[in-house]
Amino acid sequence: MAEKAAGETTGTLTRGSIARRMLVAAGVWSAVVLLAAGWSLQAFYRSETDNQLDLQLNETLVSIAASVSAESGIVTFDDTKLPKDERFGRALSGRYWAVLNLDERGEVSDRRESISFADEDLMLAGDTRKQATSEPGVVRHLDAPGPDGRQTRIGVQAVTFPERPNPILLYAGFDRTAADASVNSFALRLAVALAVLALGLIGGVFVVIRYGLRPLHTIQHSLGDVRAGRRDNLDGEYPTELTPLVTEINTLITHNRKVVERARTHVGNLAHALKTPLAVLKNEAKGTDKLAELVRRQTEAMTTNVNHYLKRAQAAAQAEVLGARTDVREPVEGIARMLERLHRDKGLAIDVEVDANAIFRGERGDFDELIGNLLENAAKWCKSRINVKVTRNDDGLQVTVDDDGPGLPPEHRAKALERGKRLDESAPGTGLGLSIVTELADIYGGRLHLEDSPIGGLRARLELPAAPL
Repeated sequence: MAEKAAGETTGTLTRGSIARRMLVAAGVWSAVVLLAAGWSLQAFYRSETDNQLDLQLNETLVSIAASVSAESGIVTFDDTKLPKDERFGRALSGRYWAVLNLDERGEVSDRRESISFADEDLMLAGDTRKQATSEPGVVRHLDAPGPDGRQTRIGVQAVTFPERPNPILLYAGFDRTAADASVNSFALRLAVALAVLALGLIGGVFVVIRYGLRPLHTIQHSLGDVRAGRRDNLDGEYPTELTPLVTEINTLITHNRKVVERARTHVGNLAHALKTPLAVLKNEAKGTDKLAELVRRQTEAMTTNVNHYLKRAQAAAQAEVLGARTDVREPVEGIARMLERLHRDKGLAIDVEVDANAIFRGERGDFDELIGNLLENAAKWCKSRINVKVTRNDDGLQVTVDDDGPGLPPEHRAKALERGKRLDESAPGTGLGLSIVTELADIYGGRLHLEDSPIGGLRARLELPAAPL
């Protein structure tokens, strides 16, 4: 149905899912933490790789320093103490050492280097030489291009001798291509591992969220059962955090029932209070004069109006009752058989077809009022045949009442649904039947339509809310 049934709120807005919010928040937080952890681990691994290279560079510098001496200010070498790694004797092998003689200006005046240089220039920035000579004995480590142009980890240390005024500079360099490849490989494997871990964490969080929110789904289903009339309140065991909510909901359900019962009581009291004065007035107006006739006519009008609005007030109260449900087959068939007996003179035949799952979400008395008025109107105008069909679809219940009478022109149908409007004054009745159906259906969120009937007369099509199965 296009309209919402009575009792359904229209002011509630949906603003995302709690589970989705928690999952997104957990996913974002996990991604931030894992990215920070991955970056830190990769940085630690690179730092450790550099430390290992620096240790090897320091050992090489120690060997070079042990091989160097300066007697009478002349630098000499003990070849037996030079580094023994065979890569120092292979051209551009990635392992290099050198001893640089510096003059008074800090420029290189002479040098001895490993065969691995293969006559390539030693690229050592002037700032690096100045920093090293400013603190003799301190090893400085840095990355710089090597003789073959590849990135090289180097260690530089200045050494002084008493007999020599100018220091000498010791140089050792290791190609760091293999070390960088190892770091990159570690970073890739780490990224894959962290990605798998992230998926595992998100999956775990999803399971935890589903498990944690399960009691809320239980409450939702239980409320559906209460609304459908399958249970009176929310019973069972719930987590400590939800127990106050369940208690408040049960209190609200009980309060709703009390309010409705109180409204019914007031409606009944008002009916009794008004019926007696109206009966007295009708009884006193037994004369044949114009005044008595006027009093009788107005009293009957007042009685009709009072009954109409009392029924409407009672129906509105009943429509708010949680859990009201009515199986429609029995009332439809019962009213149809009764009308067949009442209109035996015209040979009335009422064909009834009711869906087995047709259950009205409302009170039995209200449905009797709805179907009774529709069938009475059809019986009044039909020739001899009425078809009643009740079906259930995704939108609710649909009741169609077809008759083979004269029908009703489209331009008159809206007026026929207005309260107290009678298009044919010669026919008995008050003109309230279809208007009562319209107003009562509207209370439940339904709607009445008047259309052409396939059997020649008028079709009354009534849409009503269906109770859950």
